Amino acid sequence: MATAITVPSPLNLVSGTDFSFDLRAAVLDPVSTRPLQRVGMSVGVRTMLADPRPVAMQKDGGVAPVHGHVVLGRVHVIPRRIDLGAVVSDQEAEVEVWNAAIDRAQILEEITVDGPTGIEVTDHLGLPAHFPASRAEVYLVNALTDGDALIDNLVTWVFTGLDPLGTNLRILGFRLIPFPFPPNWAQPVSETFGFMTDIIVSYRGMEQRIQLRTVPVGTIRYATLLDDLRDAQMAGAILFGNQARAFGVGRWQFQTRLLQNASAEDHDVFCDTSDIPFEPGGMVLLWTDPYHWEVQTIESVLPDRVVLSFGLIQSWAAGPTIILPIVVGRLSAEEGFTWDALSIASTSLTFDIDGFRP
Repeated sequence: MATAITVPSPLNLVSGTDFSFDLRAAVLDPVSTRPLQRVGMSVGVRTMLADPRPVAMQKDGGVAPVHGHVVLGRVHVIPRRIDLGAVVSDQEAEVEVWNAAIDRAQILEEITVDGPTGIEVTDHLGLPAHFPASRAEVYLVNALTDGDALIDNLVTWVFTGLDPLGTNLRILGFRLIPFPFPPNWAQPVSETFGFMTDIIVSYRGMEQRIQLRTVPVGTIRYATLLDDLRDAQMAGAILFGNQARAFGVGRWQFQTRLLQNASAEDHDVFCDTSDIPFEPGGMVLLWTDPYHWEVQTIESVLPDRVVLSFGLIQSWAAGPTIILPIVVGRLSAEEGFTWDALSIASTSLTFDIDGFRP
């Protein structure tokens, strides 16, 4: 059987003058006579606060390594690894060498560079070099355009009495040659993309499709008209002299103009980036003609500019300078290079792209 709960009677508010106060005549107690702290209703007046400090203690300790990651008492090379990516023009990186010992100086005996050619270290101190306690020096490591196709070098700062395995720097990357000749716009530029999908078919005929490539591979095809003898000779030397190496292939259909003069060492390249596939970590080409160009790595992309990872090597003027993205590609097995006259040549090139986004 259902039960019920009795509803309490409404709250009756007493009216009258006895339950109101006129605060205009209220007088507060002086600050000096107020209790320091009141807790509850009848705890009384507390005359002093508790001391928040813990009871003093004394323990014996010793000096020991912090799990092998000691900061002081050793020499640091910062950073320990540099990934240059694609090296098209000379690149320069700063490396800090810090003697973190607070009570002992170190002597730098030599700087060694192991691996392929094309890596140089600017030694501004000379050898041997004296590193006082807590002293740090910044060295410039240069990756030159001339060198082996693959960059895998180990730079070591050798100090007296120290293990060189803890004072080295590994440099990785690869060198590529840009093909700086624009397409012949009388013929289209063709880009194709290749995805890869795994299709699993059940006995009932249902399918499950799994994407196997995050970034598609593809090809870029375009023709060039080399109507100057110098251009024809340069293009032939680039193509036939670097057939097995990677090329920097421009996506010329996405070119835009430089909107503001850019000086050497600048990191901001002002241009319209809307609807242009600039990507952080990708590459950008600044181009005025086949003999004046520069390739840089993109750090970030903003609506009005491209921010570079390294400063510009040379200055560029707004107007004649073209900005466009480039990708890494390799020549296909067969390429056409035709001499149409004594000083005129044409090409029809197909570059296999390792991976880029449409």
